[in-house]
Amino acid sequence: MQSVPAIRASGTSTVYGTDYYSGVGVSSLGPVPVMGSSLVERTQSSYLAQSLAPEPGFRGAGRLTTLAVVLSLPAVGYFAAGAVLISRPQPDVSTASIVMGTFGLALFLALPSLLILWFAFRRLRRSARIRRGAPAAYAVWRAGVYCHRCGMCFWPFAPAAGIPVRHPVPPGGFQGIVWNAGGYLNDA
Repeated sequence: MQSVPAIRASGTSTVYGTDYYSGVGVSSLGPVPVMGSSLVERTQSSYLAQSLAPEPGFRGAGRLTTLAVVLSLPAVGYFAAGAVLISRPQPDVSTASIVMGTFGLALFLALPSLLILWFAFRRLRRSARIRRGAPAAYAVWRAGVYCHRCGMCFWPFAPAAGIPVRHPVPPGGFQGIVWNAGGYLNDA
């Protein structure tokens, strides 16, 4: 038998190495061959260590937010152009048609950006929920024990209410109980 944190620690390793790359670069004189090497760091986990994770992996929202800002630039530009058109009234075009046309098109151009921002916001909410529930989940996770002979997990004592004491649970079920204790079972 072994504690779950010990299994997680012994099943995860960091490997350092060298990667080689080659390709074509563009210079002021045209394409040039590029070759080189770089030091890399990789983290590897065994299947058992992955199945006993105390929390789901975090997915950042920075790239999504940057993409949304870049995609919103045409809409902002068109919105500004509409504001300029309104400030200079045209005798044969009504102000209402300018407002409807320019701001309607600006909103249409902003829809992909707004959709991506919505996904980024959902990721941020998910990460916040995981961070809030992590202390409760870690308390349950740290108390777990894995039996190498039968391949099951159990808790010798109840670290929280509702935890089955001395009842064998497969690693996937163990992870589900831990994530449920943290309140982020459905966020995986």
